[in-house]
Amino acid sequence: MQIRTEVKEILNYISEDQLDFFAQQTMVDWNAKKLKGKELFKLCVFGVLNENRASSRVFENFYENHFFCKYAQIPKDKSVSHSSIAERIGKINVEYFEKLYQHTVTVFQDKLNDKDKIKLSLYDSTITSLSASLLSFGMRNGQKNKKGEQGKNSIKFTIGFNELPFNVKFHKDQKMISEDLALGNILEEHIANKKDIAVFDRGMKNRKTMVDLSTDDKYFVTRIYKSSKYEVEKGSKVTPLDFENDILKLTKHSRVYLYSNQKKTKIVFRLVEGILKSDGEKILFLSNLPEEEFTADQIAEIYKKRWDIERFFRFIKQEMNFKHYFSRQWNGIQVMIYIILIASILLLSYIKLNELKGYKIPKISFCNQLQNEIIQQIVIHCGGDPAKIETFN
Repeated sequence: MQIRTEVKEILNYISEDQLDFFAQQTMVDWNAKKLKGKELFKLCVFGVLNENRASSRVFENFYENHFFCKYAQIPKDKSVSHSSIAERIGKINVEYFEKLYQHTVTVFQDKLNDKDKIKLSLYDSTITSLSASLLSFGMRNGQKNKKGEQGKNSIKFTIGFNELPFNVKFHKDQKMISEDLALGNILEEHIANKKDIAVFDRGMKNRKTMVDLSTDDKYFVTRIYKSSKYEVEKGSKVTPLDFENDILKLTKHSRVYLYSNQKKTKIVFRLVEGILKSDGEKILFLSNLPEEEFTADQIAEIYKKRWDIERFFRFIKQEMNFKHYFSRQWNGIQVMIYIILIASILLLSYIKLNELKGYKIPKISFCNQLQNEIIQQIVIHCGGDPAKIETFN
């Protein structure tokens, strides 16, 4: 595994000065006797990267670790209990972590994105749940138990992803169980740019959102249900297609109006029809991309890239503690999600800059390199030569 961009270089993009600036701006440390904002930030980032099942007790253990104390520049005589950590996560000013998240997104998007390349902004939602006896708020989701009680409360997260999770929305209100509302909410912030295409799945059924995107000159690609009602534009040509790959076969392309509440949209969309090879199911792709710039098969290929956000969700749930509730308070849940997303951006940037594949092995490499960097700092502090570490046998 050839590493060209070191972990140290990646971490330096979130500088001490930046951490202190946001701390002053948000007054995150006002009246705080223990665990300053940047200490908690570093503790949690270090914890979620190094432990697949992190908790406040695990964080307490890391806080007592010489490696972490060196990394976070914490005096060795300081200590903090797991209960204090949990309480601080639940009450600390979430704005501090939101600003750190936005800063991290800006820094690494600028570093990773090719400005001349078409960018795909993938949008989707995921839900995590906890027993209703433990979480006092959230959406009622799923089946009731034998007593007719809702067993779990759920929190919904809608994320925008373009190689990095660049936007996130938190939802706990029952109405936001609807993907029309959740996706519509985040798509309102999609920037009108011919080189930035919004991609989302068929959970979005609201035709008004698609019309609004087109009216605002925002390009998109989605999939709609095969039972969707539409009408081919009068006078337009329905074009047979002869494209297929291992997954599907495209059959025809047309310009159509959609129907919403028995009313026909004023906007004309492009409809690409195909058949899944696995079971013969009809599949419909919808887009407003200009025909002179994007072919029908390119629309299908763009939608296929939506799988990247599904892979990202699976990764943060399996490897980054996303499913785990560190706090049962709404404030604490948001704090930890921002931290998990920041940690994932650091790791994704490491993967991208070093042209690595997968998530799990690069994560191990990232954590090992972080610990090696800390060991070298300790060796230097003790008057030794860190270059000799590589020759140790």
